[in-house]
Order: sequence, then structure tokens, then C-alpha cells
Amino acid sequence: MAGAQNDGLSLKERRRRLAEQRAREEAAANPQGGPVNGVAATPEVPLRALVHNPRNARRNMEGVEGLADTYEAAGVLQPCLVIPVETYRAAFPEDAVELPETGYVVIGGNRRLAAAHRAGLATLPVHVNIKLKTRVEILVAAATENIAREELKPFEELDTIEELKAELGTYDAVAKKLGKSGGWVSQRRRLRHLQPEVRQALETRAPGMTIELARDLGKITERDEQLKAWRAAQRATQLATNPAPQKKSKKSSKVPAQGGSGGGSGTPLEDPAAKARREACVLAVAAGAGDLARLSIIAAKAPVSADDAVALAGQWLTETAVGSSVLNVASLPGDEGTDRQKQGALALALAHCELHLTRSTDTDSTHARAYADWLESHTDYQPIDAEPATA
Repeated sequence: MAGAQNDGLSLKERRRRLAEQRAREEAAANPQGGPVNGVAATPEVPLRALVHNPRNARRNMEGVEGLADTYEAAGVLQPCLVIPVETYRAAFPEDAVELPETGYVVIGGNRRLAAAHRAGLATLPVHVNIKLKTRVEILVAAATENIAREELKPFEELDTIEELKAELGTYDAVAKKLGKSGGWVSQRRRLRHLQPEVRQALETRAPGMTIELARDLGKITERDEQLKAWRAAQRATQLATNPAPQKKSKKSSKVPAQGGSGGGSGTPLEDPAAKARREACVLAVAAGAGDLARLSIIAAKAPVSADDAVALAGQWLTETAVGSSVLNVASLPGDEGTDRQKQGALALALAHCELHLTRSTDTDSTHARAYADWLESHTDYQPIDAEPATA
């Protein structure tokens, strides 16, 4: 029997037989044909009897073509969750005009239904849930499946939250129904405040834009300030990916080239000491660990341009995927992002120290020794005694 699976049958045929076997086992376990935990198993339903959920949160069902190819080759393994049309019409009478008189409405699996149509299938496996009756129950069932499968885009999640809030009355109630925290809901609600330009950047996944950055920008309700913060994040991304060329220093390699926007990759090759320090800085920012209080005191004694320090710190934060938006003053209030804010403060303090040392000729000063000692204590940094650069 061990070789029964190697009987020459195609994968699609073997899976079809397995589905039939499971259906027979379910029927044997439930001979009366009644529902099990409110869900009645129906192995296959004609596609003509299935309709899309008019309130499906997914606006664009991506990947349908690839899923259809899979169905053609191997069949459909994951059943759709459906409810009778009459149940849906009773819960949402305003949508009745879009629905047939009989059949089933797909609550979970609208992309599977679209792919089945594209693949030319005649039937689709489903689970018929007869417990879902009310508007809230149906909306929550659709939302939890989509969110659990991470199938919704950020603004689709926001629309789902707002629709549930209209039914439940409060966002706290929405969070409880979805099994999420209040902070999870609050983060997504921030997207309501995004300016059109920033919203488009998120929808198109513009370089430098992440969902974390978008949520931070959503804290900034004033239009000009939000756009300014987004442009700053874009500049930080550009600096990280395309460091500006720096002029060669005419001094000893122990005196790094002037300039405040270079990270490890932007440090002149003739200055391995500065390169090693900046690589250590990136590691420290990524780890988010270290004696921040001590470093802050050292940084306070390093007078450099605030704009230069923010630019360099923003580059490091972008490289480590923390996001330069953590340096935006308008995004600091609130009870979230404490760890990210610590990393932001760490990056900014390191940037002050690094720029000061880069532009100073006194590399043996008390300040320089304190900065190097901090790096040695909290990273794998080892001082490099670079030889003078040749002319």
C-alpha cells in the first residue's frame, strides 16, 4: 500500500480522489447531514451558484492568474466559506438588487472564486456556514479571514475598520470583535490623515515608503508639516542608496573628509578608521542597545550642525529599516513606538559624535576617546590606526 500514490495517476486526479474520500468520511461521521459547529460541509458547488460578496474589502484581487494556473494543475484544496443568498439578503437588504434569488454568497474566498472562473472550473469546494445571520457576524467573519490571511492592503483594512465601527459604535468594540488590540486599530486609523501625495506614495510603494512610515506620517495632521516629513524621508532613502560623492581629503587619513551625509558606504576609502566607526554606528542603531544616557552626554559636547546630524542619523535609521520618520518631532507624542524612538535618539547622538570627530583635527581628545570607548563597549568596533594617505 505504501506505493499506492505512485499508481500513474496525475496529481490533480489524486487530489480529487482525496477530496472525495474526505467527503465520504465527513458524511459517515455525520449521517444525518446536519451542520457541524454551524458549518455544513458541501464538497462541491457549481460556480454558477456562487456570487462574490458585494461588501468584499478587497478592491483588486491580485494574483488571480497564478492561482488559476495552480487550480488547472492541481485542483482547489482550500474550500470557500459561503452563506445562503437569502441569509445575506436579509442582513443587507440594500445589496439585494446585486444578488440572485438563490445560491450562495462567498464570505471567505472571493479570490478563489475569481480564479476558478478563470481556470474554467465547473465547481468549487465550499463550507456553508448557517450560523452567520446578522450584519455584524457576516462583516466580522469576512474581516477576520482576510486579516488573518494578510490579504488586505492598508486602506482596505482601514475601510473594514470604519465599516465595522459604523455597526458596532466604537473602535474598542471593533478591536475586540477582530481579536486585535486598540493600538492595532489606532495605527490603521492614522492613514485617514494622509495627504493625497503621501497616500499615493503608499499605494504605489514609492521608494522609501513603508506602512510604518505612513502610520507615523498619519500622526501629523498639518498638511505642510506632513509633506515636509515625507520629503525628508525620501532624501534619507536617496542618501542611503546613492551616497553623494565626497572630495578627497588633503589631510592625513586620520582626519576624515568633510561632510555630514555619508554612512559607512559613503566614507572615503582612504579613511578606514571613519568607515569602521560608521559601520559600528549602524550596528548599534540596528541593535538599539547601549548606554544611551552616557552617549547623550558625549554627544552634547559635540557641536555640529543639527541638520547634518539629522541627515546622517536618518540615513542610518533607513539602512536599518527603523525608518527616519522616528526623528520627526510631530510623531513623538503617543504611547507607541518607544523602542523605535530610543533607536532614533541613539542614531542622533551617534551622528553628533561621528560628525564632530570627522571634522575635528584632535582625534586624541577626551571627547574622541569617550566616543571610541562607547563604540568598543557596545559594538564589535576595533580602532584602526590608518596610515597617512598618499598624495
